[in-house]
Amino acid sequence: MDCPPQPPLTFAVNPEWIAQASEELFQKHRTVVDQLVSTVKPETATFNNVIAVLLQHENETQLTYNLISAYSLVSPDASLRAAAAEAADQISHCLIGCKEDTTLFCLVDAVYQKQKDDPTLDVESHKALVEARRSYVRKGMSLPLADASGARRAVTDIARRLKTINSEFTRNLDEKQHYIWLTRDELAGIPNDALSGLETGAGEMSSKLGLNLNGPHARWMLGLASSPETRERIYLATRRVASENVALFEEAIRLRYQSAQLLGYPSHTAYKVEVMMAKTPAAVMDLLDSVRDRVIRQLPYDIDKLLTLKRGDPAAQGQTNGDTILWSDIPYYSRIFEEQKYSVDHSLISEYFPVQQTVSRMLTLFGKLFGFIFVELTNTDRRPSALEEGLIWHPDVMLYGVWNDEQEGGDFTGFLYLDLHPRPGKSGGAQCRPLQLGFERSDGQRHHPSTVLLTNFDKPAVGKPSLLQHSDVVLLFHELGHGMHDLSGRCKYSRFHGAETVGDFNEAPSQMLENWCWDATALKHLSGHYQTGDALPDPLIASLLRTRVVLPAVKLLPQLRITLFDAAVHSTCPSGERFPNVARIYSECNELGGVGTVGDE
Repeated sequence: MDCPPQPPLTFAVNPEWIAQASEELFQKHRTVVDQLVSTVKPETATFNNVIAVLLQHENETQLTYNLISAYSLVSPDASLRAAAAEAADQISHCLIGCKEDTTLFCLVDAVYQKQKDDPTLDVESHKALVEARRSYVRKGMSLPLADASGARRAVTDIARRLKTINSEFTRNLDEKQHYIWLTRDELAGIPNDALSGLETGAGEMSSKLGLNLNGPHARWMLGLASSPETRERIYLATRRVASENVALFEEAIRLRYQSAQLLGYPSHTAYKVEVMMAKTPAAVMDLLDSVRDRVIRQLPYDIDKLLTLKRGDPAAQGQTNGDTILWSDIPYYSRIFEEQKYSVDHSLISEYFPVQQTVSRMLTLFGKLFGFIFVELTNTDRRPSALEEGLIWHPDVMLYGVWNDEQEGGDFTGFLYLDLHPRPGKSGGAQCRPLQLGFERSDGQRHHPSTVLLTNFDKPAVGKPSLLQHSDVVLLFHELGHGMHDLSGRCKYSRFHGAETVGDFNEAPSQMLENWCWDATALKHLSGHYQTGDALPDPLIASLLRTRVVLPAVKLLPQLRITLFDAAVHSTCPSGERFPNVARIYSECNELGGVGTVGDE
């Protein structure tokens, strides 16, 4: 197991390599398309000489595209990130342009008409045929010929602009470090070991500590800061990160609507959900209305519990909003409620979940669940210079080769990369994404997947471990669940591999796996006190498990308001020449259930 049958990826690259790799991809793309349209006619088109060729080309293209896209999110080199982002945009624009190639569509459509009911096609190939044709139709190829030329070009131009907006939006979040500066007094309630991890100010800020809004600290500290004013400042600062993105978002909303109209749909939502289980915006709103009604019915009971705590809080006395629960209050008083009512000490629980140990034990648990064996290929005596060898892009990154265990056949299944800690320029938040998807090569051999888990948990320091809140453990399990989906996937075509499956199912495996974080036996296995190694005690586990269904409406509210906002802005149609006021819609969704929105209207 020390020598995988497929070599790991190489990350010793520079901007020139990015440019060369993308140019080679463009040349290959043009060659494949030109050869198809020049040698195959609609009457001779078949699955094997058209669709299979395009699918194999897609398999090969994603090997470069996904890797370049990842560089834009993780590389420590700013010039490499910029080159990768530009190249990824260019590749996206090139692939979008394919969807307006009438000759290519005629070949795809001819195969569909001949073989849409062909019983000799396996299920995956039939699905690929249907989706290949549908991807052209949904980009305007079904428009009447009299209108087609201008409308198709407009749809393509909009798609390219939306890709650019997405890239700019992401860069505004990731490339800039967003801070709020606060004094130690303002940060009352935050443990000293947490404060020691904050940046110390210089010059006029020398008496203050910098809270980086790019990482997970702000969310965590909202639940600990005892000053209402501090909580409000932190909350509003998180809502105003990268304010230049507001204009980009509003432009994206308008462009999505325009594209939907050109394609014959009443709204962007109608366009998107047509290929989902919901099928219609009405079905989406029926579900959301049902959830909203249930939340609104329960919310007064939840809010009343928090409001009782706020009214008894000396720090909140005399406040203008003393009789209102604000969004910035919810994490703090929810924590207090759980501590007082259920004896849950989240700070103590976190001592049982140091990052590195927890991740290692998660992999062991996933190994038992899925029959995987994880073999670390970095930071070992066998390979001490993984960074110099170009096997990883940063010293913090860990690389694992993943095999099926003997019962599952003992074969190699792929590579898993873990990039757990923050650094300047790295993408914020947490995600698991493919570096390369798995597929079946034209010679019948498998190309094994490579997937990476990106998080931004503090890096351990000497005498100061990086500890996870239980909510972080749930998040880790969720994101690693996507990685397990990638590693366990077995597909002929990369477009269906692992977490690339249909959107309706994409989150299902990860959400299912989250349940292990609420299982007493699993928590025993995952936990180990950073000083003693002892597992989480039974009384702490019992108190933690009781909180799972506590304050249900309050816990669902943040996700619900985002969902309602998304549905509203993408389902609303302009009135005359005026497009709906996105800020007003946001404010209305924020006021759901009467939660206070001071400064975040």
